[in-house]
Amino acid sequence: MARQRLLELRGVGRWTAEYVLLRGVGRLHVFPGDDVGAQKRLARWLGRSRPLDYAGVHRAVERWQPYAGLVYFHLLLDGLSKAGALESRAEPASRVFTTEISRSSFSSR
Repeated sequence: MARQRLLELRGVGRWTAEYVLLRGVGRLHVFPGDDVGAQKRLARWLGRSRPLDYAGVHRAVERWQPYAGLVYFHLLLDGLSKAGALESRAEPASRVFTTEISRSSFSSR
């Protein structure tokens, strides 16, 4: 129902509707099957030589329902990680936290 209502909006296609349901509304059962990158990564993860089409994606992720959206996020983050897009130059939170504790304990004396 929600997907259909989104599709009725001008300019909203299947990918957009499903992505909004997953990311914006938190419907974890939704896997945006028109995401070409996800089609390729899912096929590779399943050991297939060619990308899956929309119907093939939904057949493949059926076994992970109602958490197919989490599989989508895993594939997305795995692809970004392998591309180096998740590399961070920031200090780890644990180091920042211990530095702040050290500073505050000296300043209170």
